[in-house]
Amino acid sequence: MNFSQAIKSTLIDNYFKFSGRACRAEWWWFLLFTFLASIVMSLIIAFATFGSVDWEYAATLNETQVADYIFQTDFGIAIRTGSIMLSLVLFSPSLSVTVRRLQDLDGSFYWGIPYALVSIYSITIALFPTTDPSAVRLDAAGNLVIIIYCLAFLRKGGYADNRFGPNPLETENEDTY
Repeated sequence: MNFSQAIKSTLIDNYFKFSGRACRAEWWWFLLFTFLASIVMSLIIAFATFGSVDWEYAATLNETQVADYIFQTDFGIAIRTGSIMLSLVLFSPSLSVTVRRLQDLDGSFYWGIPYALVSIYSITIALFPTTDPSAVRLDAAGNLVIIIYCLAFLRKGGYADNRFGPNPLETENEDTY
């Protein structure tokens, strides 16, 4: 499965599909797509609104005050709004491909709950930004959860059919002949 096939599979064919299995390539390509989409969106918004920040004034503030100031500028509001919109659009396909990847590893969809909680928490932080140390620590713990998923998803799925369906690579190869 290549990049375009993975994106088509995740965003078009299986947007809300939580049954079946997803191969490693599908999950990793979608993760790369999400990362690239986030960077492109941030760059476009940054170029459009970066001038709304008075950097000379920001230089006179302490770290917490700078964060609060930037959150209130057009730049901060636009970045937050874009982040929230992108997160909401990609939430369902991201969760569905994660659940299907777990099922490829013969794991229950219940193992997708931490991933869903971290995603919901990230959207909440984007809606209500804070510099509270406890929120920063909880966000770091969320990043740790994502790292654990990345490490777990390095494993190959089973070649044989499992309780969640046939091997996704076998069905893909059958379609090409």
